[in-house]
This record gives sequence, structure tokens and C-alpha cells, in this order.
Amino acid sequence: MKIGLVWENGMAKWVSQMFEPLTELPGIEVTAFVGERNKFDVSQVRLNKHFLSHKEEVLLGTGKFLRSCVRAWRAPYKRLDFYHNSLGKYLRGFDLVECTDSSRSLYTTAGLKKKLGYKLVVSYAENIPYRQLFDDKTNYIKRKTLDAVDHFIPWCKTIEQALLVEGVPKEKITTVYASLDTNLFRPGPKDADRLRQYGIGEGTFNILYIGKLVSWKGVHNLVYAAKVLRNEGYGNFRFLIAGRGAQLDNLQRLVQEAGLHDCFSHVGFLPYERIVELHNLADVFVLPSYPTMTLQEQFGLALVEAMACGKPVVSTLCGSIPEVVGDAGLLVPPGNYYELARQIARLMDDRALREELGIKARRRVEEHFDANKNAMKLYAVYKKILEAAS
Repeated sequence: MKIGLVWENGMAKWVSQMFEPLTELPGIEVTAFVGERNKFDVSQVRLNKHFLSHKEEVLLGTGKFLRSCVRAWRAPYKRLDFYHNSLGKYLRGFDLVECTDSSRSLYTTAGLKKKLGYKLVVSYAENIPYRQLFDDKTNYIKRKTLDAVDHFIPWCKTIEQALLVEGVPKEKITTVYASLDTNLFRPGPKDADRLRQYGIGEGTFNILYIGKLVSWKGVHNLVYAAKVLRNEGYGNFRFLIAGRGAQLDNLQRLVQEAGLHDCFSHVGFLPYERIVELHNLADVFVLPSYPTMTLQEQFGLALVEAMACGKPVVSTLCGSIPEVVGDAGLLVPPGNYYELARQIARLMDDRALREELGIKARRRVEEHFDANKNAMKLYAVYKKILEAAS
């Protein structure tokens, strides 16, 4: 079975770890197609990697110049395709291709499917029904590709519900939780050298956030919660912030305005294989996301990473978060920074509760989010699709 992964420019270790256990099965070959402008380092990706280049794409296009011009001319939006000529060459002979929802990679692979004969599977993360209507280009891609998709694999039941609301037949949907390498993400001691690097003293209570620094992640609420904690008399704590995004400057301004510069450390953007170091520096992981009309937390893989490391989490009743966290964390109403602070304080004061939730968290990851287990579920889906076609 030859499987191709076309993840537009988002191929990364956090994606590949879900598929890497498949390569241990006899007769399975998995290839990740990596664009020239891929956003992430793929050196740790343990799959066959095929690197696509703009130069080769243009050269392949010159051999069928008229056809390429017609396809581009007929497209109502610019940059709809993702290496159409290259994938048309290199996906030949593949049995199955999996890509992401409402993406350029989906548009291209759906267009090539009839010619090349593979089955098309979509890894689905959108949990707001009909959200594509708010973006004309995404809406066009979805309408043009829906009939070409053989099967949808949503990352959780909350996402499955959105697909059902949109009218996707239930028999074309199989939920397989997004998952991770539980051997990489596991409980470990705090690294004293890392603590010194970030200027954190021994005995400091560390509250970790990892993710995009964008408004809908609620990162500003971290500052408000820290101010509440300070006003309530809590002193020896530090928020560790890892990530990048449009709200970084505003976050830093808020920290200065609130007089909390000694309570925050921004550690920047780390390679994925080093994220586990941060999780094991933390006493608590926090994700204060809140919903908007077109965005809500689709899964929250950082929550699962923290849980795998045995950390209690404090998050919000937003999107797919309640399904992911279950009873292994504390959830508060989105935007309620007072309640966010109260639950953090509760964990600061109650070591036994921290340990109880940490044990539950690790157990929940082993039961539901282990890549070795879930890769076998993916394989069962692939096998069923291919057998039905034979």
C-alpha cells in the first residue's frame, strides 16, 4: 500500500508522528510531499520525503504549456493549485492520498484523482459548520472537491458533528483522534539548566502556554489572570510563553502596563522535538482559547502534549477542548480571566489535586491519543476503502 501525504506547506513532525507507526507494517510505504516553502523543519520526520521545487514545477509545466495556461485561466482565484504538475508526475502509482481540508493540496489532489486513480482521504479539523462560506476561496475549494473525497477522517467527535450537520454521509466519516508519540512526550524532571536559561528560580510555580500568539487563543487573558493572582497575594509564579504571532507586541505591552515583567518569560518558537522540555518545566499547562463566529479551538494538540507529560491543564469550554481534556483538567468559561486565575490558584495550593489530574491526563492520552494505537485505526480505514474499490 503506497500512501501519499500532501499537507500543503504545513508538513511537520507534529503531523508526521500520527502516520509514522504505519511504516512498521509490512507492505506499507508512506511518503510526505514537502513544498519548497514549507513552514516547518522536517528533519525529524520519519517518513519518506519527496521535496517539491518551483523550478521543476515550471519545467514540467512547459511540457504541457497550453494545458497549464488553460487551467490557470479557468481558476477564479490565484494560487489555487499546490504543485499540480509535480504531483501529477510523482503521485502516479499511489494507492491512497491523504491531505488537509479546504486547502490548495485538496484542490490539486482532487483534480488529479480521476487521472491517477488513487483514493482520496481528507484529514478534517474544522468544527464550525459551513465556516467556508465566510471565505470565498475556501468555499470554492470545498464545493469543487467534496464529491471527489472518498472518506473524511475528523480529528475528534466534535468535528464529526460539524461534518454531519453539513450533510456528509455518515458512512464516509471515521473519527480518529489526532495523536502523538507517547514515547517522546512523557513525564520527566525539570531541567535545571533550562530553568536558569529562562531566569526561573528553584521552587517557582511554572504556568506554561504553547501556541499561536493570536487573539482567539485568549493570550491576553494570561496577563489578566496573572494580575488577579498577584492581587490575591500569590508571588512565586512564572508564566512561560512559547510561540509567535500577531499579538506578541500587545502581550508584551500588557505585561509592562500591568507591572508583571517579572512574572512572564517569552521563550520564542522552539523546534517540535524540544517542546517536551518546556512541558516538563511546567507545573500547569494553560490554554485560554475563546470562540469567535468563524474560529474555535479545533483540537488543541498542545493540551494532549501537556497531558502526555503528566501535567494538569486549565483551559476553556471552547470548541473541541472539553472532548479532548475530559476529566483530566479544569475548564472555565471562555474569557473569564477571574475564574481562570481561581483554577490556577487552586492547583497552586493543592499538590494532591495536581498529581491526581496529572495521572488522569497521562492515562487519558495513553487510552485515546497514542499514535501507535491510532495509526492502526487509520490503517483499518485505508484498508476498508481500498478493499471496497477492488
